[in-house]
Amino acid sequence: MKNILVVEDEFDVQQVVADVLRDEGYEVAVCGNGREALEYLRKHRPDVIVLDVMMPLLSGPQVLEQMARSPELKGVPIVLMSEISPPESEPRRWHVFLRKPFRLEQLLDAVTRASGVEGRA
Repeated sequence: MKNILVVEDEFDVQQVVADVLRDEGYEVAVCGNGREALEYLRKHRPDVIVLDVMMPLLSGPQVLEQMARSPELKGVPIVLMSEISPPESEPRRWHVFLRKPFRLEQLLDAVTRASGVEGRA
């Protein structure tokens, strides 16, 4: 069973994403902001992280920057989700980008592609 960490500050979105992934058989942990996510990642290594860009306390790009400094967290597949495109000037530290709003099928496809289960290019 794949472990997924969902990092999203909007409670309704967080719950829908987590419920859909659980229904598909994933084990899901949730964090409400980037700071909580980094705390979680000190003790766990998920198979995939679904990460929002715009969050209070610590943004998605800030989480990615800190993860890049950690040898233990390098290579963890990231699905980055946002209403806006990620800035082109930043180094690309994510694997799949998911633009909000998205259909649930798009979420599942993004997680599948990121985890390498199938459909990886």
